[in-house]
Amino acid sequence: MKTTIFPCLLALALVACGETDTHVVEMSAADHDGMDHALSTTDDGAPLADDGVMPVIDVRLAWMRPHPQGRDVTAAYFVAGLSDGQADRLVEARIDGAERVELHGHTMDDQGMMRMRPVGPQRVAAETPLVFAPGGLHLMVHGLAAAAEGDTATGVLVFERAGEVPVVFAVQAAAPAEPTEH
Repeated sequence: MKTTIFPCLLALALVACGETDTHVVEMSAADHDGMDHALSTTDDGAPLADDGVMPVIDVRLAWMRPHPQGRDVTAAYFVAGLSDGQADRLVEARIDGAERVELHGHTMDDQGMMRMRPVGPQRVAAETPLVFAPGGLHLMVHGLAAAAEGDTATGVLVFERAGEVPVVFAVQAAAPAEPTEH
């Protein structure tokens, strides 16, 4: 009986691995509007420590993907660090010319599939930079005129304590390389 069960389980596993949920695999940034957007957040919303120092936020490696052909939705990424103060929270992002910009993350659903979802405010602390990168947190940019490789887009990241921090997103197909120190 053991010799019959193992080949059956192996065959079942191979068939299951070969099938794909085309909705998830083929879903583009523009297709996710119809999804059930359950709000999730990595920040517990607890009051931020106030050390009496206004936070200073440094934004680097800001970039945006070129628009996929025929779509008016794209994703933008950045790294925000805290160079002064204890903590702050990203509450909003705006990009000039965009109809709306949403903070998004990837979550695992009950069936083990990765889904994009809006997320709540995101915390940045002196010891923990806020990283928006492919496969994780990202800005979902809706209704922006088509951005092509080599363009730039300006906007602001809005933090709870530091307020508006200007940012320029370079439009490029791949993430910029982290600068190396000499």
